Amino acid sequence: MRILPTPTISILFTALSASLIGCSGSTTPASPPAQGGSAGAPSNSAGSGGDVTSLGGSSGGSAGAIIVAGASNSGGSAGSVALGGAGGASGAGGAAGGGTTSSCDKSMATWTDTSNAYASQDYGGSFLRKNFWNKAQAGAGTLGLWAASSSCWGVDATSEDTGNSGTVKSYPDMARGWVVGTAGFQNPNSGLPIQVKDLTKAKIRWNMSVTGTPLRHYALWDIYFHETASPGKGTAPVNLMIKQRVVDPSNYEQDTESAGATAVTQTFSGITFRENKNTGLKSGSRIVIELFATPVNGADMGVDDMTLDLKEVIDHYVQDGSILTTDYLTSIQAGWEIVAGGTFVTKDFWTALQDDPEPTN
Repeated sequence: MRILPTPTISILFTALSASLIGCSGSTTPASPPAQGGSAGAPSNSAGSGGDVTSLGGSSGGSAGAIIVAGASNSGGSAGSVALGGAGGASGAGGAAGGGTTSSCDKSMATWTDTSNAYASQDYGGSFLRKNFWNKAQAGAGTLGLWAASSSCWGVDATSEDTGNSGTVKSYPDMARGWVVGTAGFQNPNSGLPIQVKDLTKAKIRWNMSVTGTPLRHYALWDIYFHETASPGKGTAPVNLMIKQRVVDPSNYEQDTESAGATAVTQTFSGITFRENKNTGLKSGSRIVIELFATPVNGADMGVDDMTLDLKEVIDHYVQDGSILTTDYLTSIQAGWEIVAGGTFVTKDFWTALQDDPEPTN
């Protein structure tokens, strides 16, 4: 995410720089590394993949995102996200075995965790993780993660936007493929990587419900591209960040572009996105492409329910040179970067790559 410089930045960075580790996502060396990572503008104080980060422009680096599941009722092709009811993972990666669930709430949960900051649950080619990497921050509160399936999961967060305003506390997410903070691919049945020139289909869907007050969060997709099929754990060359839903009472993210430039917009799958491209953000060594879904309604921006042709998006940025046909699509991740909490429910969720079936309601 883009962070505007403020006097708070240098003070915060000085206080925290001794304890923050580049991809740790934690303020204490003993904590497991956060996996995932967005942001940090050129003027940021903190860096990539889980350093202290903020929505409102106080400190740099965004907690990583993660996404995609693979549970299904009846097996399937490697790495697809399943939505076939509340059945367990099956098959190589777990492609969807049928229609999606028509409803989802916490009463359906078959797995919960309220104590382990780095709890995770495997769903074949992808995994759900709590990623409470900033739990030591003021206002972090508590975080409970639950799941009924890869398409039905949610979070109860009691975090508050206190102390350094805008600081992200956690990034509960679903991940498919490569993640920051591990030696390459944590889930080998994901069906990734795929070289861009060989990509025939990539579609994603997330339908969510978020309630509570006050709320402040990103519903964020992090899509990563590498120049090799076997990347390590460091920064990816290209990070495509799709901010599907933003709730930000400060209205920072509702601005146009960095430095106040005229907004550039792109339309994909019938949704208009505000575009921001930056070569200084630390989650991408070549470029970071940020897409903010519209409409904008005061503190609220984006849509709760989105089905997106990701290949259409990728093809567009191949044409303008941001992504190369020789690059590899290595990761699709999605989750909530939570600043001030509430009740977060994923009502429907899937990804479909190559020959993966596309679940239908």
